[in-house]
Amino acid sequence: MKLVALFLLLAPTLAPAAGGDRDPGASIPQTDIRREILAPYRFVQHQEHPAPPAPIFLAREPTPPESQDLFRLPPSDIRGPHVMNRLDEAVLRERAGARAAMVASRLGIGVESVRVARRLAIGAATAFYVPVAVGIGVVW
Repeated sequence: MKLVALFLLLAPTLAPAAGGDRDPGASIPQTDIRREILAPYRFVQHQEHPAPPAPIFLAREPTPPESQDLFRLPPSDIRGPHVMNRLDEAVLRERAGARAAMVASRLGIGVESVRVARRLAIGAATAFYVPVAVGIGVVW
């Protein structure tokens, strides 16, 4: 069986070598496949045509020319250092609160509630994933 399979695989390559019916001077013509594939897509440079005007809803309004009779003041610094300090403190407090909330959630500390019915909710306060207080409440 293996011998038959080997013969069938090698027969197409051995037949042309054994046969003397071919012209020894004949050769297979070499073609440029890439050129043949790209032949229908030849680059033709288009003539310069002006672009059509943009639709009215896309057209920009012309900017009015700056008037020379107006005097421009340099931008003033309205942010005082005391305002910036308060903002920095608020950001630091917010970050500290977020960090504390993250630690508490990882430790299983918090209050969870689940709505059971339209106006009824069950809640539980946990510490280290152990329920400390459980309650039922009415939701208004």
